[in-house]
Amino acid sequence: MSSQFGVLKGNSPNSELRTPNFLLVREVMPTFRYRVRDRSGKAMVGTIEAPTIEVAGNHLYQTGYFPIAIEEERTSLSLDLSDLWKRFRKVTPEELIVFSQQFSTLYKAGLPLLPGLRSLKEQASNPRFKEVLEEIGLQIEGGNTLFGAMSKYPDVFPVVYINMIRAGETSGKLGESLDRYVTLADRELRTRQRVKEATRYPKIVIFSVIIAFVVLLTFVIPRFAQIFAQFNTPLPLPTKIMIWTNNIFQSYWYLVLGILVLLPILFKRYIQTEKGRISWDRLKTRVPVFGRLFLIAALSRFTHTFVMLNRSGIPILQILEVTSGTINNVMLAQAIEEISRKVREGRSLTEAMKESGKFTPLVLQMVAVGESSGTLDEMLVRITEYYDLELENAVKKMSTYIEPVLTLFLGVVVLFLALAVFLPWWNMASLFK
Repeated sequence: MSSQFGVLKGNSPNSELRTPNFLLVREVMPTFRYRVRDRSGKAMVGTIEAPTIEVAGNHLYQTGYFPIAIEEERTSLSLDLSDLWKRFRKVTPEELIVFSQQFSTLYKAGLPLLPGLRSLKEQASNPRFKEVLEEIGLQIEGGNTLFGAMSKYPDVFPVVYINMIRAGETSGKLGESLDRYVTLADRELRTRQRVKEATRYPKIVIFSVIIAFVVLLTFVIPRFAQIFAQFNTPLPLPTKIMIWTNNIFQSYWYLVLGILVLLPILFKRYIQTEKGRISWDRLKTRVPVFGRLFLIAALSRFTHTFVMLNRSGIPILQILEVTSGTINNVMLAQAIEEISRKVREGRSLTEAMKESGKFTPLVLQMVAVGESSGTLDEMLVRITEYYDLELENAVKKMSTYIEPVLTLFLGVVVLFLALAVFLPWWNMASLFK
């Protein structure tokens, strides 16, 4: 048979198979994604170019493969808006938690890995997550491990998740590893929720003040300025500041808009650099009230992640490496990397943590007891509980400090706006008298 095919692209060592009568055709043909099995029964995945899906199936069959599934793969020119949305939509932590819970339940019930993934793929409502699960299933059919397949999608599965999957596959306790991740991720969500609840009131107040300032500056002050200009009475300082600000906004609005747009972008790029990230993390930990909250949250995340990974059977050096990359604080991550280096040199975990200067004496004492008695897991759990209590107290203190500070700030802003509006009227009333 005279074939129009170029190359079959697959995942086997002999995945590039040319037809006996190879003819190079310059026309663009559709690409089909296939799943096949070879003569030994090994599953393979790949892509093939062919004019129709029937021709692609016949070609695969004639080259010694048994097609399982063939579907057309869209080119970049045929992507529609739904495809673009699928590419940019992220998998949320909540979706990953639900997936892990369901996956653990199916695995513990004795359902094989591939049928379980297919079932969860059908239940997924996120198109991006559905696509990722489909590709993971294809890779597993091709002989890859679950850990190896998931590690190709770091934007979906965090480093902690992938390492727990690896430990679960190695030890045969995948269900327990998934449960531990659910516990860890659920705790992270609850911590973020507490912080959001504590900062919700300040955000609402600040947003309201900004709206009031913009409305006053846009609609009220310009009319007052026209009235005040008809009189020779001197204007008070707050009114002058408001009129001056209004003139700047009206004359150079494009510059103001450009600054408001560019500043967040430049700031984000700066904190993504190594120097900027260190400066930002150092500043966060030194802010009154909030600094202690950030530090305790990072330490709590470190100890809880350490416990979950240690219970999954991951070596301590690998645990330190993983936690340093997920701690979300460069200064603490550098301290953990230094701890890892000292442990690798033969120092005890207690000594390395003590020399870092990031942990309280109580924590160091509990780690020392855990190392000497062989109950490090139990001691780390108690440390996690201790940090959780500290974090809860810090959030409560933050809430109690924020309310009076915001009240004072709101009072000052309202007083300034009131003086800017009413002082000129009082001056004109005295002039008329």
